[in-house]
Amino acid sequence: MKAEDVYQVNSPRVIFENIDGELILVHMERGAYYTTDEVGAELWGLIEARCSVSDMCDALGARYDADSEMIEHAVAAFLARLAAEDLVSNGEAASPGARPDLAAPAEKRPFRPPLLQTYRDMQDMLSLDPIHDVEAAGWPVPKAESDPPPASRIA
Repeated sequence: MKAEDVYQVNSPRVIFENIDGELILVHMERGAYYTTDEVGAELWGLIEARCSVSDMCDALGARYDADSEMIEHAVAAFLARLAAEDLVSNGEAASPGARPDLAAPAEKRPFRPPLLQTYRDMQDMLSLDPIHDVEAAGWPVPKAESDPPPASRIA
């Protein structure tokens, strides 16, 4: 991994939602879902903005109390884990005007390496066809039959 590398979310097969600082991700093809802590959610936002690895490390260094080597190692490990789970892939950098504000807060918080927890207990349910067949309103609908069922024969 290089400092200038950029990652992108593997959309549309990966969907996500940030709820009060906890990120929930779902890989629709694998049927697995994931959660991250606050640091992981911040990194995800930087991935969405197509920041370089160097920019991600600088942003975390400005927000958290840790040495740069610790942050670099944690960012590299987290990105490698996301890539191994097929949640992100290498991408192209965003235009400079599209980048988020990387300003430092008034006071740095203690740093903990980001966590990615994996859950595979709902793989069968998440991979069912009704999830993929959705009306415009967003509700699942039964999968359409291409051929009508054969007529029963009376002897």
